[in-house]
Amino acid sequence: MGEKQSKRKMWIVIGVGALLLVIAAAAGILAVSHMMSRQSYSESIKTAEKYVQEGNFEQAIVSYQNAIEEMPEEEDGYMGLADVYLQQDETSSAKVILKKGYLITDSPKIRYMLDGIEDGTYQVRLIGDPKPEKETMEYKGEFGWNVSFLQQLQNFSYQDFQTEYGSSPDIVEVSKGELEVVHPDLAATCYYSNTAEHDDIVDVNKDRPDESGMPEKVTLDSLSLLFNNFSGSVTLDKLQKLSSTKVEPVKTKERTYVELTTGSLEIYIETDEAGNIVSGDAWNEIILTDANKYREKKGIVSGVVIDAVSGEGVPGAKVEFTARQDASHSDSVLTGSDGAFSLELDADQYDVTVTIDGYLEEEFELEVEENKNYSGEQFVISPALAEGTARIVLEWGSEPRDLDSYLRGRTDEGDSVFVNYRNKRSTAGGETIAELDVDDRSGYGPETITLYDLNGVYTFTVVDFLATGRFQDYGATVKVYLPGQSQPEVITMDPNAGVNIVWEVFEIDHGELNILNRAPANENLGHDSK
Repeated sequence: MGEKQSKRKMWIVIGVGALLLVIAAAAGILAVSHMMSRQSYSESIKTAEKYVQEGNFEQAIVSYQNAIEEMPEEEDGYMGLADVYLQQDETSSAKVILKKGYLITDSPKIRYMLDGIEDGTYQVRLIGDPKPEKETMEYKGEFGWNVSFLQQLQNFSYQDFQTEYGSSPDIVEVSKGELEVVHPDLAATCYYSNTAEHDDIVDVNKDRPDESGMPEKVTLDSLSLLFNNFSGSVTLDKLQKLSSTKVEPVKTKERTYVELTTGSLEIYIETDEAGNIVSGDAWNEIILTDANKYREKKGIVSGVVIDAVSGEGVPGAKVEFTARQDASHSDSVLTGSDGAFSLELDADQYDVTVTIDGYLEEEFELEVEENKNYSGEQFVISPALAEGTARIVLEWGSEPRDLDSYLRGRTDEGDSVFVNYRNKRSTAGGETIAELDVDDRSGYGPETITLYDLNGVYTFTVVDFLATGRFQDYGATVKVYLPGQSQPEVITMDPNAGVNIVWEVFEIDHGELNILNRAPANENLGHDSK
């Protein structure tokens, strides 16, 4: 009996092992199938957009339908197909496909497009209209470094990363004294390791970085964290302008890459053979050459002054720190050529004033605590407003990664206005009524809309593009600049507003601001809702 039971157990083990192999193989097949569907979906979307530009609506419809069939849970196929129908004056067909898409995806962007069609505020770009250039339409500023993020990389300790990007990171031990760390709100991996010079970076007893330890290497999930005004591809010539050393493509068996140098950072990014970046999620490594070298130095405040309309750093701005508790702590600094600044400040509460010709003077607050450094502080300022103009600036933290601004309304002349990431400019009679100046996709902002005609009624709304469901937890701030006001009206999300994906922020009625600060009544529409 003992031998039979032993054989029986052996066959059970073999059977379970075989079953696990089958499950693993099936999972692998599903993963490959999903990847292939994703690739086919992307190709169909690109093909459809090409046909639209050529005016070949029949083939564009086929390509968008193929995209929807490949990935029915994605929203772009439905919205693109609806655009094609609208360009052919087939409004009913556009509504049908959007309603179908909303039932499947529950996408707030599809619902907003559908609402805009029904109330007449959605404007489709016709083939006869000027062709928008993606880079200049999305980004008014020049391609350049994301200075505030670079400051964080050069100065952040493990404790700083926890504070900014989440205190419950995923930690993997590569070997004794070497860790890979991923924070919840940082789309990157930080590498910590003990060295002969710094043997206290990793606490080997707890398998965690020391709070004051700094990573010596970082890899990014997306290059959008590294650059401002980044469209997903960059030429070698543009990269050369950013680097303090000569940039040339380096070819190895694994890849072709370039090395960029800025400050104490050495940055490696995969490129094509000519040295051009061709993908926003290209392989990369960032080496922090001065990591842990000055980690005991405290009281340093590093930041950048940013133009709200271009997203670029503002050079030559005066940043004054006026201490509330001890006047001797007050100090000031001028920003450098990239808009960045750095200075030592004692622990105190500061009123911060930023001034420079051509911009509105703006005031901020900053509290500096004992034995702490502050890196990547952003002070966003607005260029002076023309008469009869308003400006809206959205800012937030590291998450949600991508928030989108929506401005909808109608002028007294009856012209509809609908501005967002898909419709970046509303015009009438050759004049711009409103325009999305900056579309930020990598956290923090600014995301900016300028309204040039105050003779009308407009509503401003913010949508969590990735539908994280945590918009309320992270919050956001909107600054509204109106004529005749010395400082912008600052609106911070009401913690009791119940916002999930959509935040209705305010209404402007002929230049008068009416703050709403709420979730829309129909934000959580179910699939059976009308």
